[in-house]
Amino acid sequence: MPRMRDLPLSPAVRCDGVVTANRPVSSGLLQLDLELDRPVTFQPGQFAMLNLPGAGSLVFSRPFSIYQADGPRVSFLYRVVGRGTGAMGALTPGEPMTFLGPLGRPFPGPTEGTPVVLIAGGVGLPPLAAWLDRQCGPATENIQAFFGARDGADVPWDLLADRWSVSVDEMREVPEGRRAWKGLVTELVASRGDLADGGPPMVLACGPTPLLKAAARLAAGRRWTCWLSLEEHMGCGYGVCKGCVVPVLDSARGPAGRRNATCCEEGPVFNAADLAWDGPAGDVSARAEET
Repeated sequence: MPRMRDLPLSPAVRCDGVVTANRPVSSGLLQLDLELDRPVTFQPGQFAMLNLPGAGSLVFSRPFSIYQADGPRVSFLYRVVGRGTGAMGALTPGEPMTFLGPLGRPFPGPTEGTPVVLIAGGVGLPPLAAWLDRQCGPATENIQAFFGARDGADVPWDLLADRWSVSVDEMREVPEGRRAWKGLVTELVASRGDLADGGPPMVLACGPTPLLKAAARLAAGRRWTCWLSLEEHMGCGYGVCKGCVVPVLDSARGPAGRRNATCCEEGPVFNAADLAWDGPAGDVSARAEET
């Protein structure tokens, strides 16, 4: 099977859409469904810039990982945390939105014989759920998926098949018949002694920065390959505004060389080994504006 990161990426399109559904899927997460005026395709890990048209338009569009796309129908998961997502949370079916995407570099696809560990937290679920949905056949036996949330109410249970192992910070409001582990999702991953039974796995992670750093430390300590989808300020989505730069290692500038990479254009998915987490360019952090 070809690696998804090596597949040709579809060009971004700017188009109009109409809200078909906007509903909560947990206590903190909402699913937004749009019907666009043209079909789109994407690779897991890519994102779109969404905005409100007309007088209600936001100064900067907001970036959201694409959760699902089927022709002109596209879906996103988000959390209301600021003015932009607050306005989105009030949208009802029939209201218009603008769409620019797909943008960015996706997660790599599977390599034959290499186990895969998916680690998602909160709104980091969409690209990893999309990645898992793309896989089929015997290869899925080597994929283990983990999701972390604040508590049972914050988990979108209806979107998670039984193959997802769930951790919660607080063991409350877990539905009857569903299982959850108390603690950080990366601690749950670390507790599993069978993850490398088929050889060193590839880790794919998306979520808040503390989760990403913990996933990177876990993978580095076990010499596992690790790919991370970062959350950063993205004002334009295609590398012009430079609001989403992250420090990365650059061997062309010497043994300790570093440079700033635009997260929207060179990412949002990076190999964890390439990130200068604590370099002079500044600590990689969740600078995502309260979208």
